[in-house]
Amino acid sequence: MKLQATGKAKWLVYQKIVIVFIAFLVPLISMNIWVNYKGMSFMKNAILDSSLAGASFYSKQLDKEMYFIRNLQLQFLGDKDLQKLSFQGGRLGRYEEVELINQISDRLSTLLSSSDYVVNGGVYVEAIGKTISSMTGVTNTPNDEYKRIDSLLKTKPKPSFFRDGDRIFFIETENNAGVWSYIEISRSKLLEALHEIATLYQESEVLLGNRDMGKVLSTTQEDQVSTAVLNLMDEQNEHDSDLPEMKKVNGKSYFIIHNNVSALNLSLVMYVNQNEITRPLSQFSTWFYALFIIAIAVMLLYSYSVNIMIHRPLSKLLKAFHLIETDNLDLVIESRSKDEFHYLFHSFNRMAFRLKRSIEENYEQKIALQHSQLKQLQSQINPHFLYNSFFNIYMMCKVGDADSAAELSQKLGSYYQYITRSGSDEVPFYKEYRHALDYCEIQCIRFSNRIHYEYDEISDATNVIAVPRLIIQPIVENVFEHAFEDGTMHGVVYIGADCQEGRVRITVEDNGNLLTDEDILQLQEKLAKHSSQVENTGLINVNNRLQLKYGVGSGLFVSRSSYGGLKVELIIIYEHEGA
Repeated sequence: MKLQATGKAKWLVYQKIVIVFIAFLVPLISMNIWVNYKGMSFMKNAILDSSLAGASFYSKQLDKEMYFIRNLQLQFLGDKDLQKLSFQGGRLGRYEEVELINQISDRLSTLLSSSDYVVNGGVYVEAIGKTISSMTGVTNTPNDEYKRIDSLLKTKPKPSFFRDGDRIFFIETENNAGVWSYIEISRSKLLEALHEIATLYQESEVLLGNRDMGKVLSTTQEDQVSTAVLNLMDEQNEHDSDLPEMKKVNGKSYFIIHNNVSALNLSLVMYVNQNEITRPLSQFSTWFYALFIIAIAVMLLYSYSVNIMIHRPLSKLLKAFHLIETDNLDLVIESRSKDEFHYLFHSFNRMAFRLKRSIEENYEQKIALQHSQLKQLQSQINPHFLYNSFFNIYMMCKVGDADSAAELSQKLGSYYQYITRSGSDEVPFYKEYRHALDYCEIQCIRFSNRIHYEYDEISDATNVIAVPRLIIQPIVENVFEHAFEDGTMHGVVYIGADCQEGRVRITVEDNGNLLTDEDILQLQEKLAKHSSQVENTGLINVNNRLQLKYGVGSGLFVSRSSYGGLKVELIIIYEHEGA
């Protein structure tokens, strides 16, 4: 059956999605209306806040990077190998001194690779009179690096960083100036970071400096503008204001954004030409109304598309689950799209089919198992069969036929041992076949050899084939009970076995003349129905068990025998069992 979408309900999932979407969209539209009425001033502040956030982010990243380098430098000064070299340098052996120097060099290499801003790192150890540098290696003092660092250390008061022309250094001392650690910061990397901030706007410039040191780095060569901007920033600092402002510099209006880089004790300043920011606002009204109309259209289209893409498929799926709850498993959800719902619908259809098949199989299997157990119990305690067997043994003993009595006793014991034995439901094929022959032997004795049987020998290859218990004996039992009931003829039972790769075929035929063609046809129909509702005789029982276990193609098939009686073929296709 085909499913249609269910009717609308209050606060469905798709309605909630649309409401949430509108709840997010309406404030945005309202904010745009408010911005439109507030005008240019508000937009300028909003843009400045955005610029401030971007500049603040980059300045904080730069500040963190500088602090990170300084912390690495301080950790390096506290390195135990460096301290040992500083305190015991004059008393160490040559090998130990070289080993400590190598380890310190490795630490310097690690420090150099820890940040792209570090271009050189070195240390001067007074105790050994050497400088260890990642650029020049290990050299005796005095040398060029030693002289440069020594001259920078004389700067008073000590700055947050040292400048030597265009070069920037972090210098720290330890052990009463017995150890100097110096790190050179890449001017090109710093300038690259400033240019990255300046890319926020086309007509923006960024500089790094303060009033005392002036402009340290800048993305522009216009010293007059940058110096004026720095002075404005110093005035702003005096008023304790870190907010962006619009100032005039040399007749032009600039938005100026100021951030502190405390690791360098400098100010990072970005200034943007006002015209670049206000230029797009001239077309704001037109774009606003156009966007407002588009927003309304988007809400309508979104609501409709959510209804089509989510609500309707979910309604189909929901209705299908309701039908499952009513035990209606004959349903199929159709899907024309190839999206996730197509997969869900396909999976649901497959689940419903498997559920239906599982219920049917489990139900029929339980019924078949119950009848099978009942049939086995009836066979185990059948008093008529047992009384006849013991009577035959008694008569043999009376006439002195001890050999026949012993043989019948042995066959009867083997028979009851087999059918009463608990354990696995499956047995090797040759045992099941042997059990059927034992039953034939007992029955032939019971019928005073008026009935005999012929059978095919089976090969040793059948030793590895496992089959359900008691599947051949009920067929043979049916022959003795129904084929020769009138006792007016000499009966013969023919048992054939054919075992090939993946297939077992057992044939049981008789030369009885009691079954009519109509009887055979009725039996064929019962076997074809494969249902627990039909009369569950021994043959039906075996047929259902085989089909449930091995699937289509396995089971019992009856026809008229060439000997005149009934022909029953038992077929097991066990190669499908593991599929």
